[in-house]
Amino acid sequence: MKSRAVVLLVAVYAVACATSTPPPKPVAAVLPVSKPKTPSAAKLQAEDYQRALENAYNQIVAREGKPVAEPKVDIEAAASIPIPDHPTIRGALQYFTTDLKPSIQDSLTRSGKYKNLIEKALDDYKLPRGLAYLPVIESAYIPTVTSRAGAYGIWQFMPETARDYGLRVDWWVDERADPERSTRAAAAYLRDLYHQFNDWPLALAAYNAGPGRIRRAMQSTSAATFWELLDNEAIPKETRGYVPTFFATLTIASDPATYGFRLGQPLDSDLKPVVVEGPLSLRYLASVGKVDETLLRELNPSFRQGIVPPGKATVRVPSKAAAAVAARAATLKNEDANIAVCSYTLREGESLKRLARALGTNVDTLVAMNNLHSATAIGEGDSIYLPVRARELGALLSHSDAYYAVKKGDTLYSIAKSHSLTVDELLDLNQLDSDHMLHPGERVRVTAPRTVTAGGM
Repeated sequence: MKSRAVVLLVAVYAVACATSTPPPKPVAAVLPVSKPKTPSAAKLQAEDYQRALENAYNQIVAREGKPVAEPKVDIEAAASIPIPDHPTIRGALQYFTTDLKPSIQDSLTRSGKYKNLIEKALDDYKLPRGLAYLPVIESAYIPTVTSRAGAYGIWQFMPETARDYGLRVDWWVDERADPERSTRAAAAYLRDLYHQFNDWPLALAAYNAGPGRIRRAMQSTSAATFWELLDNEAIPKETRGYVPTFFATLTIASDPATYGFRLGQPLDSDLKPVVVEGPLSLRYLASVGKVDETLLRELNPSFRQGIVPPGKATVRVPSKAAAAVAARAATLKNEDANIAVCSYTLREGESLKRLARALGTNVDTLVAMNNLHSATAIGEGDSIYLPVRARELGALLSHSDAYYAVKKGDTLYSIAKSHSLTVDELLDLNQLDSDHMLHPGERVRVTAPRTVTAGGM
């Protein structure tokens, strides 16, 4: 993955690369005792000390006989990947336990939501469970995080790598945001990287910077380890910090209480997958299943437009709603009157450019919606999807006042003037050049189209 880290951790990488400060030691609770300056001060300190002891005794007695939960640790994860002893790791650990402590704690808490599905994927691919904590420094376990470079999702896949590992990334769907599918893709990618480098620090560096860059750096410096690459500054600064911050995270997971953290409680969500026919808006699906629309969108973050794409697709719904949705799965798309998408078959003389003008959208949107290579890839008789409600399409395409049929002797100026337009406005409405030659029978738009947006709104 090239040049994509969560903004929050950019500073961490810099600190990890620059410091060798040892990690903070566990700090035991101490009572406020200082060297007295006067006898009266000493007496007050003694009284405070006594009260603190009595309070501690009372707290202990109050808890007598009650079960005490042991702090949750993840020794298995830490043992799965050896943690090196390196100054950059100690520096990252110090930063995590001070300046970034609230953010790291939030990330660790959030990790519980995905821990079971991540560990299952890691087990299936025979990978160390310690990798379950990699999203702490990738995305903080937020499925919709996007980096400046375009990496996206919990595992921060770039589009090309995501497609290489079987994830769908297009106008309708971005499976980089699907926690389950993206996790399995990330596991496959990490397995391949480890097979290439046979070393986890190098494999992790390759996950961040790309395997080609790491191989070139090793060849140019004759380095055999990540730490040699780091010392030679042969790889990007971000990558030099990325690997140590992962090991700092793993150190915390192995003994969170010592460093003042808590691990998130693994959760088993009560969800069921249901196969439905699209296009279908998540809004309508939520109403059918009597589910909050916001919740349904959170459960299905890969549907970019709030729409289940054309064809069969799997949606995750709360178990209590599964039966109601499944019973109508094949017919829901025909009932969803409000979905702002419909199918259309091109007629003679029609083009995507003309349709885009009529609908008030742009050609690029139509090309992306229909997974076309270009606007000229289709023609008469081809069926496409348009970003408009079916009940509105006819009016938009055949509005009697929207177009004017050019007659012999008409000029751009005369047409513009008769419709209260300037020549520039007429040219802009029709995306014509100023030297365009009109011909009788040509239809030109003379009223601005209504702007439409695609989506399940």
